[in-house]
Amino acid sequence: MKLNVFLLSIVLILSGCSLSIIHPPSAAAFMEMGDGDLQKNVTPSLSYGTQYATERAPKYVPYGNVKSKSPRMDYHYNDDKEMPPQLSFDIQKQIGNFKIGFGIDWIAPFLQAGFFSDYLGVMGWSNICFWQIEKYEHAYFQWGGGITIIEQLPLLSRRLRIGLTQHISRNGREAYLTEDGALFIGSSAPVFYDEIGAGAYVAWIAGKRFGMGLEFRYGRDLTYKIRENGREWPIDRFTLAFNFQWW
Repeated sequence: MKLNVFLLSIVLILSGCSLSIIHPPSAAAFMEMGDGDLQKNVTPSLSYGTQYATERAPKYVPYGNVKSKSPRMDYHYNDDKEMPPQLSFDIQKQIGNFKIGFGIDWIAPFLQAGFFSDYLGVMGWSNICFWQIEKYEHAYFQWGGGITIIEQLPLLSRRLRIGLTQHISRNGREAYLTEDGALFIGSSAPVFYDEIGAGAYVAWIAGKRFGMGLEFRYGRDLTYKIRENGREWPIDRFTLAFNFQWW
C-alpha cells in the first residue's frame, strides 16, 4: 500500500512536465486472472529496429503532411533518437471478465480497460496528459493510445499461458531540446506516430501470488520513415518485454 501511494505521488508531481509518451501495455499482464485483489505489474522492455541502425540521430520524414504549430521547431529536435529501454508500472482491478487499470509509462500516466477471458481479450489504453508546453505536432492535442486484440491458450490448469496479439496504436516517442541541456522540465516533447503490429507471449504463475511473462512485439510505423544518404526506408520496431505481476 505504501508503495502504491509513493508511486501515485510521483505521477502527480511529474504529470505537469510529462512527455505524454505512450506504448502498448503488456498483453500478458492484462490477461492474467488473479484472485480478486489489486494486480500490480512492472514491465521493463527493450526495443530495436530500423531507427537504431545508425549512430547518428535518424532523419524522420513523414509519409504525409504532419502539421506543426511550433514556432521553435527549427532547433527543438537536434537530438531525435528514441530510447531503446522502456519501463512501465500499472495497477489493475478485475471486475468479472473486465479489467480497469492505471499506470505510468516512464513518467507518463495512462489508463487501460477491456475484456478478458481464458481464450480472448480486448485491451484499450490511453494517456491522460493531453497538454504539453513544448510541442512538435498537433499542438493542442497530445493524445496517444490504442487497442490490442489477444488470443490465448491456457495450459496446465491455467498456470501456463501462451498468446498472440494484434494492435493498432498511436504511440509517443521522445524528442529532446538540446539547447538548454535539461532532461525533463521544458526540454522535451512527445512526437506521436501511428503503428500497426503483432506479437506473442508466454506467461506462467511462479507462486501463489506471483506471476511473470515474456512478450515479443513487432510494430510498423505508419507515420514516419527514415531518410539517410538519399535513401528512404520504413521504420520497424521490435520490442522484448519481461513483466512481473503480484497481488
